[in-house]
Amino acid sequence: GKPVKDKARLCDGSRGVWIRNDRYDSAHTHGTGCTLSSAIASAWAMGQRERDAVGSDKGGENIGALCAMRLVDACCVAKAYVNAGIARGVQLGKGPGPVVHTGFPDSYKNFPTIELSASSTSMSSFPAMQSYHSAKSSSSSAPALGRILPIVDTVEWIEQLVSTPGIEDVQLRFKDTTDYDVILDRIKRSSALCQSAGVRLWINDYWKAAIEAGGCFGIHLGQEDLASCVDDGGLDLIRDAGLAFGVSTHSYSELCAALGVRPSYISLGPVFSTQSKDVKFDPQGLETVRQWRSLIPPTIPLIAIGGIGNADVAKVVRGAGAECSAVIGAVTKADDVKKAVADLNAAME
Repeated sequence: GKPVKDKARLCDGSRGVWIRNDRYDSAHTHGTGCTLSSAIASAWAMGQRERDAVGSDKGGENIGALCAMRLVDACCVAKAYVNAGIARGVQLGKGPGPVVHTGFPDSYKNFPTIELSASSTSMSSFPAMQSYHSAKSSSSSAPALGRILPIVDTVEWIEQLVSTPGIEDVQLRFKDTTDYDVILDRIKRSSALCQSAGVRLWINDYWKAAIEAGGCFGIHLGQEDLASCVDDGGLDLIRDAGLAFGVSTHSYSELCAALGVRPSYISLGPVFSTQSKDVKFDPQGLETVRQWRSLIPPTIPLIAIGGIGNADVAKVVRGAGAECSAVIGAVTKADDVKKAVADLNAAME
C-alpha cells in the first residue's frame, strides 16, 4: 500500500498482458490478421511522426496521447480498429466478408481492455458512480461524483473544505511523509471529518492504510501504484472493503488497463502543464479529453486533472467532455476558497 515510484507500469512492455474485447457474432472476419498487423505498424508510426514534429509547429512541447504512442498503445489502437471493422463487416460474394476499413478508433463500443491474466474476465466491477450531470436524469442509485475534486495534503485543508458549500468529494495525498503511522493517523482524522460532514474521502495511493483506517469512500491510484497493487493482490482487498476506485491514465494502453479493472471513475492528465507535481507525461490537451470521453463508456465518469487553475480553464475542460475537474491550486491558492469552489462548480455545470 506504499506508493512505488520509478517502478514498472502495467503497460510499459515489461510484463505480458491480455488485450481483450467482447466477441462479435459475425462471420465477416476475412483479413483480420493482415489488418491488425498493418494497423499496429500504422499506429506506431503515427506516434513517432507526432514526436518528430515537436519543434516544428508545437513550440517544442509534445501534446496529446499520440505522442505517448508506444508499441503496446499501438496494439490497443489496432485492436479497436479491427473490432470496428468486424462490427461493420458485410458479405461480398460467397463466403465470409472482409473486415471493413474505418477511421481512427472513436467509440468505447470497440475499444478493448487490458487484462492481467487469461482468467480475469470474472473480475467484478468496483462500486459504480455516475456523473453529476447524468444523475439529473438517471434512476440509478449510484452516488454522483462531484463536479470538482479538490486534492489536498493536510488534515487542516480537509477540515476547511468539508465545511465549504459545494464540496462533495475530496482527495487526500501525502507529499511530506512516507511514515505509515503518520499517514494512518491523518486518514483516520480526515475520515472522521468527512463522515461528520457527509463528504466523500478519497485516499491517494495508500490503499492499505485506507482499508485499515476505515470510513474512507474510495482509493485513487496512478499507474505505477496500480501495478504494485496488482502484484500485492490489492484490487481484491480494496473491492472486498467496499471502496470505490479511481485510476489515472496518460496513454491509450493505460486507458485499456483502467477499463480492465472496471473502476468507479477514470482520470486523464495532465490536461495542461502543471507545477503541482513532477509529471512524466506531456500535456494531453483538450482534444485528448474529447477522445477519452468517447472511448470510455458513458456510465464511467471522466475526471480531468492538471493545470486547471481557475474556473475559466475548468469551463473549457467541461466543454471538452470531462464531468469533473480535479483541482489543487485553484482551491488551495485562492484568496476566497468559498468563492473559488462556487465558481469552479458553476464552470463545470
